[in-house]
Amino acid sequence: MRYLILFLGLLFFNTAFLYADTFTVTNNLNAGAGSLRDAIEKANTNGTTDIDYIYFNLPGSSLADVTIPLETELPILTSNIIIDGTSQPFSALGNPNIKISLTKVIATYFNGLRMDNANNIEVYGLLFSNFQSDPLGAIEDKKGGIYLYNAKDIVIGAPNKPNCFINCYAGVLSPFVIPKFFIENVKISSNIFGLAENGLTVSPNETGIDISFMKNGIIGGETIEEGNLITGNTRTGIALGGAEGQNKLTNNIIGLDKNLNPKPTLAAKGMYVNGGTSAPLITDNIIGVQSIAIHVDYVNDGFVIARNRIGTGKVGTENFSNTLGIHINFSNTKGLIGGPSVTDQNFIAYNKTAILIENSYPISIFKNSIYCNSNAAITFKNQTLNSAKIDVITPAVVSGVYSPNSIVELFYTDDCSDCQGKTWFATVNTDATGAWKYTGTVTGKLTSLGTDANGATSNFSKPLIDDADKQIIDPYCGLATGSIKNLHVFNASVYQWYNASGQIVGNQKDLENVPAGTYYLKAGQLGACDVTSASYTVGSIGNGIDDANKRITDEICGASNGSIKNIGVANNLAKTWYNQQGNVVGNGGDLENIPAGNYYFKAGSGSCEITSPNYEVKNTTKSYAAKSVSIVMASCGNANGSVTIQTYQSEIPTVFSWTDAEGRIISRTEKLSGVFAGTYTLTASDGQSCENVVGLFTVEATVVPVIDLTKLQSFVSCDGNLVTVSGIEIIGNTAPYAVQWLDADNNIIYNELNLKAKMGKYSLRVLDQYGCEIITELIDLNRPENKILQIPNSITPNGDGINDTWRLSGAENYPEAEFFVYNRIGDQIFYSKGYTKEFDGTFRGKPLSVGVYYYVVDLKSDCGKLTGSLTIIR
Repeated sequence: MRYLILFLGLLFFNTAFLYADTFTVTNNLNAGAGSLRDAIEKANTNGTTDIDYIYFNLPGSSLADVTIPLETELPILTSNIIIDGTSQPFSALGNPNIKISLTKVIATYFNGLRMDNANNIEVYGLLFSNFQSDPLGAIEDKKGGIYLYNAKDIVIGAPNKPNCFINCYAGVLSPFVIPKFFIENVKISSNIFGLAENGLTVSPNETGIDISFMKNGIIGGETIEEGNLITGNTRTGIALGGAEGQNKLTNNIIGLDKNLNPKPTLAAKGMYVNGGTSAPLITDNIIGVQSIAIHVDYVNDGFVIARNRIGTGKVGTENFSNTLGIHINFSNTKGLIGGPSVTDQNFIAYNKTAILIENSYPISIFKNSIYCNSNAAITFKNQTLNSAKIDVITPAVVSGVYSPNSIVELFYTDDCSDCQGKTWFATVNTDATGAWKYTGTVTGKLTSLGTDANGATSNFSKPLIDDADKQIIDPYCGLATGSIKNLHVFNASVYQWYNASGQIVGNQKDLENVPAGTYYLKAGQLGACDVTSASYTVGSIGNGIDDANKRITDEICGASNGSIKNIGVANNLAKTWYNQQGNVVGNGGDLENIPAGNYYFKAGSGSCEITSPNYEVKNTTKSYAAKSVSIVMASCGNANGSVTIQTYQSEIPTVFSWTDAEGRIISRTEKLSGVFAGTYTLTASDGQSCENVVGLFTVEATVVPVIDLTKLQSFVSCDGNLVTVSGIEIIGNTAPYAVQWLDADNNIIYNELNLKAKMGKYSLRVLDQYGCEIITELIDLNRPENKILQIPNSITPNGDGINDTWRLSGAENYPEAEFFVYNRIGDQIFYSKGYTKEFDGTFRGKPLSVGVYYYVVDLKSDCGKLTGSLTIIR
């Protein structure tokens, strides 16, 4: 026995205390002693407490000597293993730091290295090739150079220790498998994906890095040397689906070789990140010649895209055009493109479209350099945001009106089209009215970018002509007095009016003192995406008046608040206004604060005096009437009633006055609340002259319920320990009711109307649906009306009036009970349901003989059946 114990102890020691070891690969065979497969098997069986190292010492000097042709998948790696291909003594590949080639040499699909349920694994200096997937296989069966499943703390590559992945379905793969397991704290740095190990020759994977459920990982790193080179991949450079936490994608180069020469894959995406609880940090990358450089999709925990070069390189003049620079889709938590400091700016240039924001709000875009994107700078799909238009541009002042309490950024534009903001130079805040103003030296052509109070940024502003209020005035009296006025022009400091012959005839925003003819305006900043208006015709025959856009405001409720505005007159002649009686009522350009009536004006003098047509100002009224009303009754005698006008029949008032039955004003709010029962009147108005009674509204009082104890019955349980109360009624119409039985110390002991409790004194409290409370006095239940059932064991039916019948005290408590009496041979001689007639010692009218009989009482309750003997004595 002692030998067995010693053997078991040694076995336990050997399996529980294995130490780290180094396993060296000495041949490039698919299997067998000294192979990579052999080294992995030994590392796997050496325990996972300490780190095991797999090094290489392959003989020879050629590429074939360092190529390991795999015919089957290598063993799945356990934890705490470092595989370091840079340990190989010589290099025969195109990169001195990539020294071992792993390649699949048969048609069967499998992975290069696989890490399932593993942690703390590092891989360096390997070339992975030909690890493809069955194109018809399910997504969970996809293969890759390195396959991850439920793995964490994995390091793939490092400065001077890169790996290379070519001609694979994915270089690094974690497939979309349900149930999901997160790939946590993985760092993928300094590797090459889709280019040969020399970093120049395209040898594409379908996707470079395809990781589902990545959490708090790093692709790239804080230094340039840690960035991955990801180029030539046909579907996606980096794809993160179902990501979570703050994954960092930084300092990577996508779409270019190591010399920063473009290798176009215009059907591929550079980066794709998806995950509702993901907050990716995408910084310091260079991405070019892709379909979409960065695609952020359903990311609702915020994201940052900063310091990237998208469509251009380090100098900023390189044309690495992507079809779309940044695409933000269905991401509804605030995201940030750029940052609060100009050092956070992205350079987004030479793409077809710089930024597309689709179904996402709010997205902030700050201090970026966006230029020479051929189609557009910032576009929106399925949403609309107003731009921060510029009203005034001078060499010292720039101003405009945007959303209140927002941010406006000012940029000098690029030399390309579309007014894109290349160089940020100022940020200003709008006030509560939306007005903003920049004061300082202005040295170039401008555009602005607005971000509203919610953090949503619109597109760059452009020169814009709004001619909705234009005034075209024909010449009068044969003079050259024609004019075109009241065009609203934005983002412009230069105005040039042209006639039909293309000659400049004016350089102010308004064109005045011109003859009949056709004219158009070109406005902008001389080259900064100028805008040209429609052509406007000044007629040859006219009366010197343009009232096409006149604004007539009717008088309201007789308040003399009508007006006639926006009528132009040639040469800005002064107007004299008349009423229909010919009395002068005004001398201004607009006529204001007038009652209903007909009005006209005269301008000029002598033979060239102008008389306008008549303009009618009408009187309009407003009537305020309730359409639907909600009234809450006053309850418990308290001031808690209310009246809410839910909708009005037509006009909606703005001023309110509530009065009670005595005519006292009790509220000036639209909703009347906190009132006693009663009748109340609402008078409403528009705050000016239109006022009327909306209606009389009655707040009823709820009726406090009543506790009726007149039918109360109390019963004692068969064991004499409990009392049951029934027959109580609550009279009222404010149900549902909450019921509480209280003991003498006001402790709640029961919550149902029919009480079941120990004998004692109790009060009943009732609360109705409005919280109104009623409570009884203490009810004494120590002496119930009906006592416990008492069964005597003898009767003396001799006619003396004493004990002549079998009298059962308390039998009335059990109206459903059954009572039986049997003779000694088991014949039933008495039966009663409910003890309505007492047993008198007779059977079928004849006296029973003296002797012992037996009874059964079935109470039909939890007390069960009671039995015993009954003696008849005469």
